[in-house]
Amino acid sequence: MGRRMLVLVGIPILLLALSGPAGAADHGQPPLAHRPLYLALGNSVAVGVGASDPAVTGYVPVFLDLLRGELTCRPLHRPGCRKLALENLAVGGATSTTLVRDQLPLAIAELQARNHDRRPKNDVKVITIDIGGNDVFAVVPSCAAGPTPECLGLIDTTLRTFAANFTTTLAQLRAAAGPDTIIIAMTYYNPLPSCRLSALTPLAASVLEGAPGFDGRLNDLIRAISAANGVAVADTYGRLADQDLVGDTDCLHPNDSSHQIIADLFDAALAGAEAQGA
Repeated sequence: MGRRMLVLVGIPILLLALSGPAGAADHGQPPLAHRPLYLALGNSVAVGVGASDPAVTGYVPVFLDLLRGELTCRPLHRPGCRKLALENLAVGGATSTTLVRDQLPLAIAELQARNHDRRPKNDVKVITIDIGGNDVFAVVPSCAAGPTPECLGLIDTTLRTFAANFTTTLAQLRAAAGPDTIIIAMTYYNPLPSCRLSALTPLAASVLEGAPGFDGRLNDLIRAISAANGVAVADTYGRLADQDLVGDTDCLHPNDSSHQIIADLFDAALAGAEAQGA
């Protein structure tokens, strides 16, 4: 993987590069190809933008640390997976369309190489995905005048495109991963209350969770499509306070406290998925 950045159309945000795959340089570990893997897909939130040290305090590396202590991949089903490696395919600026084009083929290739060979110890154990924020927040500023017919048409088109892309993504991941790999998708928090676009907070809430005049709901699509594909959900909506966002001119990204909250929500979703599979 090269260095990844995210740019949100119409909303200036912090730009940050992060090299990968993370976890490949762990000292004293077996070669990466022989280790179990956590595979992350997404946009700049998964890249770690907004965190003080994306490689340490971003939600993906924080969740990796939790997985290494809690995931069961040792003999006799004892908790612990210290050899778990990370491959972060997330790309700054990713939309559901570019994820299907750029990240999904890499993820499928990794799954086919690992989960279909004769070495179960190198399987992809967990996949996380956050996507859709750039799809909807690119159009939110265009709807500042309210739910005009033009605005509603733009949102409807955006959500239809997202639904098709997200369905393709989760269906192909599940087919390639098999039934035993845990896949967790993230719903979206409202990132606008603490930034310069705070006046659009109610509009963003309507696009994310629905309101009179807004039939489309990004998070409901994420929940429904995830359920249809055996994918768990880390539901971040309403879980982040204003102080958990970077804010000011950054109208998208979580800070360190929020990355920790997101990691904890992924961890809770993991526990639920493991309990259902037990």
